[in-house]
Amino acid sequence: MNGIHCTAVDVWTVAQTCYGEARGGGSPGIYAVAWVIRNRHDYHKRFTGKTLASICRALHQFSCWNLGDPNRDKLRSVSLDDRSFVMCLQAVVEVVGGLVFSPVGRATHYYADTLDTPPAWATGSPVAVIGHHLFFEGIA
Repeated sequence: MNGIHCTAVDVWTVAQTCYGEARGGGSPGIYAVAWVIRNRHDYHKRFTGKTLASICRALHQFSCWNLGDPNRDKLRSVSLDDRSFVMCLQAVVEVVGGLVFSPVGRATHYYADTLDTPPAWATGSPVAVIGHHLFFEGIA
């Protein structure tokens, strides 16, 4: 397993995204979301070659960055004083550094099982279920 080239802005933004999407799910959920972002970079034709930060902030891809999402304001004020955010940074460094294996295979998408209706793209069976998130591979 190899690491990927990224900047400090990429690491910080991926950590913010993990914080906004999965901090309530503890370490397993945080690593899973970090791997989805890396998998998009590595395997998804729409995102391959993009920066990790731009993948995270792409329109309507991660709800925590959407206008009106209650997590968005929290992302802008995270700091190293927040233990959950530090856990996110640790996970991101390990994932982008190629130091840990993916618990979600090559999944590039996920959704929370708390949604009333699954997203239209969610076809087939999930490759992993971690916390309240279902993870999917092969989404175009």
